[in-house]
Amino acid sequence: MKFLRKRYLEEFFLYSSQFVLFFMIILFSSPSVIRPSTTALVSLIGFLLVQIGLLARFGHRPPARFFFSLMTPLGYTLMQALSAPVRVIDMASFFLWTTALYLGGIQALAILFRRKWPKRLAEVFLSLGTIFTFIFFYFYLDLRLTSTQAYESGDLGYAGLIDSLSLSNFIPAFLIFAKTLQHVFFMFGAFMFGSFQVADKIKQVSLKSRLDSVYAVVEPPTADSSMRERVADGENRDVVILYADLWNFTPIAEKEGARAVIGLLNRYYALWDIVARRHNGVIEQFVGDTAIVVFGLMGEKDAGDDAVACAFDFLYEFSHLQEDLTSHRLPLVKHLGIGVHGGRVAVGE
Repeated sequence: MKFLRKRYLEEFFLYSSQFVLFFMIILFSSPSVIRPSTTALVSLIGFLLVQIGLLARFGHRPPARFFFSLMTPLGYTLMQALSAPVRVIDMASFFLWTTALYLGGIQALAILFRRKWPKRLAEVFLSLGTIFTFIFFYFYLDLRLTSTQAYESGDLGYAGLIDSLSLSNFIPAFLIFAKTLQHVFFMFGAFMFGSFQVADKIKQVSLKSRLDSVYAVVEPPTADSSMRERVADGENRDVVILYADLWNFTPIAEKEGARAVIGLLNRYYALWDIVARRHNGVIEQFVGDTAIVVFGLMGEKDAGDDAVACAFDFLYEFSHLQEDLTSHRLPLVKHLGIGVHGGRVAVGE
């Protein structure tokens, strides 16, 4: 499995981990009396890293996007059950599970949606979910700190400390939190920032839809009229032919839906068109996942060098194609084969 660094970092910072990172900061900054053990925290980080890797690799599929989003909450629940003094179903577990179920579910639905307005609506709900998540985790951090201070000062016993962090105390504690003026301003600022984020997300979705429509149909390149005139009568010429196909494409085509396969091939064809033109190549045809490019059709003497340079150029661009496929939640192709052969052929119409 090829490691796509860009996709992994995007998944880490933009898609699946913002709230988990904030939650870990809360755990690390908590007083020792309620802080999980170092082993438990390291295990939780391990769950997160594995979750991000799986989402970066398989997150373009709705079921994988949803179920892999639950790995870190599951790891935290197991950690609490095995080592933490706090109840398994405490406020933190509730927030973590609710956030993962909500965001993972909305993200999975956004992948399923093909029309513009459902995608825009999904982005709105994702942004709103991020706002509420940030507010409630900030509230939980404030509650942990104030409850611990009360415990250390003797105003609260250990049982009271645990009860203050239980789910049953959520509504009373949040009402107290919301009465403070600085917290009101904080929530107002979060909602204002979120409204700007929603507007920006909608613009991004609209722009992405327009750009994707460019790839909706890629017309196979053909030789221009002057080239057809030169070879219309037919003649023998020395050319170099590049032949390329994707490895294991048939199982991918059988497993994935037609829309996903067409999206993959359109981007694959478009990239071959761009790279072939860079090196004076002419696309002879696309057949499924196979691309055939001809060099030296007009008698160029360096056709062999052009063909080899084209092959290496496409291999360089192939990693960017893989990142583009994963960013659009399309099937990931790991490898391709390229062959180059030169010889005399009959050219004509």
